[in-house]
Amino acid sequence: MDLGDDEEEIGEGEDEAVHFVLLAEFDIDLGSTISQQYPYPTGTDEHRLAELMLPDGAHLRTEDWTVFYLGQDHALAIDPMLAHEEAVAPVEDRRASMFPKGSRPKRGAVGGGLLYVLSCVRCKADKTAKRGALVKSLAICTPHPWIHVFKPILLLALEEYFRAPSPEVLAHLYDCCNSAQILAVPRLTRAEKIMMRQSDRKDLFEERYDAASAAARDMELEAAAISAELDERQEKMPMLRERSDSSHLATPSGQARSGADTGRKGMRDTHFFDVDVRFRRINVPMKIPLSTFEEEVGDYSLVELISTFSSNPAPFPGPFHPYLHTNGAATHPIVLLINALLAHKRVLILGTQYPANHVARTVLSVCALATGCGQILRGITETALPYCNLSCYEMLEGMNGFVAGITNPRFVELPCWDVCCDIETGKITVNKNMKAGSSMGQNSGAQGSEVTVGQGTRLDLDAAGMASAPAAKMTATQKADCVDNQFMEEIMSAIGAHYGEMYIRQRMTDYIARFTRLASYQEYLHHGLTKIGYPSTPFRDGRMGSGTVFTDESKKQREMWANGHRIDAWRKTKSYRLFAKDWAQEARRRRIPFDVHHQIACLRTGQNMGDAEAEAIFGSLAQNLETYEQVLELLKSLPLHLGGLTPIANGLFHRWVAVRESAVDILLSLQHFQLGQHAVMAMNYFHRKAFMQLLERRNAVHAERQRQEGPRTGGMSEGPEGEEVLQREEVQAS
Repeated sequence: MDLGDDEEEIGEGEDEAVHFVLLAEFDIDLGSTISQQYPYPTGTDEHRLAELMLPDGAHLRTEDWTVFYLGQDHALAIDPMLAHEEAVAPVEDRRASMFPKGSRPKRGAVGGGLLYVLSCVRCKADKTAKRGALVKSLAICTPHPWIHVFKPILLLALEEYFRAPSPEVLAHLYDCCNSAQILAVPRLTRAEKIMMRQSDRKDLFEERYDAASAAARDMELEAAAISAELDERQEKMPMLRERSDSSHLATPSGQARSGADTGRKGMRDTHFFDVDVRFRRINVPMKIPLSTFEEEVGDYSLVELISTFSSNPAPFPGPFHPYLHTNGAATHPIVLLINALLAHKRVLILGTQYPANHVARTVLSVCALATGCGQILRGITETALPYCNLSCYEMLEGMNGFVAGITNPRFVELPCWDVCCDIETGKITVNKNMKAGSSMGQNSGAQGSEVTVGQGTRLDLDAAGMASAPAAKMTATQKADCVDNQFMEEIMSAIGAHYGEMYIRQRMTDYIARFTRLASYQEYLHHGLTKIGYPSTPFRDGRMGSGTVFTDESKKQREMWANGHRIDAWRKTKSYRLFAKDWAQEARRRRIPFDVHHQIACLRTGQNMGDAEAEAIFGSLAQNLETYEQVLELLKSLPLHLGGLTPIANGLFHRWVAVRESAVDILLSLQHFQLGQHAVMAMNYFHRKAFMQLLERRNAVHAERQRQEGPRTGGMSEGPEGEEVLQREEVQAS
């Protein structure tokens, strides 16, 4: 979970679309070198930068791309002191906020966040060159994970540099990217991002664009003032003329147009913020995604990743590791890959015959796969190297776990990996020399043992499905009904039926979210408390339950059998510690004082739910839906791909009047907010019809009561009745 404040804060330097522009060239005598850095040197190891910007075999392809991060280790860290000292006066005036004074960590510095680097490399034939060709690479460094939007303008800039090599090209590219109205991009909270991912409506959160339009106008005025000041300096200092010529793009003269432009209203997709950036005489459209989390970088495809490594799965040979081979030799390759990342193992993505951009894209997909598309877990992306070569070997040796993209097969011969995924063959290999991982450890116990938890409650360890059989026996056992294999069969069927990328992402996010809930259940079961979720307690004596919900005892046994060992492995990683921190923040910020997801899961899967429990759930939800934040908290547990409001709407048919009335109250409360209106409109015909009928009956009873009390009260109140009639008309119209 990528949590911040309720409203997304603007991180340090994030008002800048691009922090640095780098140029690398290959020289037959000197090798890969960094020839230019703009606006000033980064302080990073230039040899390492050049090697990452110019991938192996770049001279064999006309074009390629690489992705890497700055800030992962000291060799790839920005030196803020060096950068500040090297800054020239005009740049210092306009960009001084990039490295402000203070104790806050700097982006790109070790421990201070990452700078994402997108590099475009081209090889052009040139008879005057020693090898008959020129190889150059141009890169931008940005704090924003949506690096793919810069590809078109990066291509234009590199093409111009081939025609007329000059530092002015880098300056122009830098100013063009930073002329984009980044601060005008609507800032969505985490819950709003989740809602946007779950909906395919093109007008979701459209009201945010009105505020973005006002912000864009304010920034245009500020940009005009900066431009006027630079023009005045230009007249006084002729030497700055060349620099100022490339800075004119910051003016509000149509050079950069935000997606909040009212002229484009009605044509936009609110999942993206449209920005037009003008490079020389070419308008370059940029579509900035609004629902991106920091753990998902660039443009990736889970469909492509899953199809690559699921095309011809074969049984895994021994030796087996309990936290990797969760279903023995029959473990699905994608599941084993997820297990390796959850256990923070050293994973290589090998693409010998593939360009570097394909390997990097696969690494980005792997990171998204294991983090729930950035929505659930953190700490995996920062250990990723989308592209690396032999110059990175020393850095890899110092990392306990990583996922690295390589094109050089020499890596496989070195003792620096645990799991290798070959894109060309679609085969995943576990290193036979990998050290055996931990088994059940402290969570294991004698069969039938018990643990005492809060208030003296006795819990049977076997209830979790964690049989005390030796790890060797568990890993050697293959189960035909393994929940992981069944899940992957569903995913492959969905891909075969041409379900979209967004649906597959939602399903994989649900898979990782379910894993964290199972981890919370096991943690509470064995220790009596949990740091990553609600306590797992059932409905009892009118008090609502919380924690993980299981469909039945058999499903619980199978789920815990498949997850026990990888939960133990995950609990020893940084990802677990970050998730515990995120959970604590979310618990402090919750607006509904009980486990909403547990209640929805009970309504969705609880076949044996009693009437009293249903009344308690519906009544509590009806009483806690007054604010926008509370509505968001409920709706994010009701995604469309799982039926939307169906668990709530089914209460309209309950045999108890109190449950039906509470269901009506919930839907009426949702109608007060645009998001809720969209959700109610998405209900099927039978649910909408039942809703209208119950509203009509309620209004008829209310009208009859008012008629009878009218002579005594001197008239009836039109307030509540008028509101309900209006709400009924809205539902009927929808």
